[in-house]
Amino acid sequence: MRLFTAVPVPAELRERMAALGKEIRQEGIVPVKPENMHLTLKFLGETDERKLAGLEQALRGIRFAPFSCIVKGVGVFPDEHYIKVVWAGVESGGKLEALAKDVQQPLRGFGDDERFSAHITIARVKRRADLRQFLEKHRNDEFGAFTVSSFELIQSVLGPEGPKYSTIAEFEAGAF
Repeated sequence: MRLFTAVPVPAELRERMAALGKEIRQEGIVPVKPENMHLTLKFLGETDERKLAGLEQALRGIRFAPFSCIVKGVGVFPDEHYIKVVWAGVESGGKLEALAKDVQQPLRGFGDDERFSAHITIARVKRRADLRQFLEKHRNDEFGAFTVSSFELIQSVLGPEGPKYSTIAEFEAGAF
């Protein structure tokens, strides 16, 4: 099973970001479908199904209070000279980073141990593209705020029409 953990993003914000994807749509740039937009906490990759119960149990032990995030600005990975991903940034005053760290801790040994970067992918870039004007235009745009009150363990099934995501388990915030 191909798995990752993520914070769901409200539909209204996904639609605003999807409009950005349409704005930069050109040959070699593939916008992310709104229903596939999320905020990845940790990518686990291919995982033995027999480990699923243990993963869920470890994630159920994570405690966090609900907190607010602002979706603000756009950027690219890895850099503006070689673009592979176009994203919208997410600011939370460090609370999202703390949640990601808490999620990554019990999942060591699964997937990559990449540094967490709070973002929502808008588009994937398959060939060289000049997006300087787009980036300048939207660099400081605010797309809205939302409350993080849960995160999910999600299965990703790759197919010719793109990935299909299904939630395996949801982990709710608690009051502290």
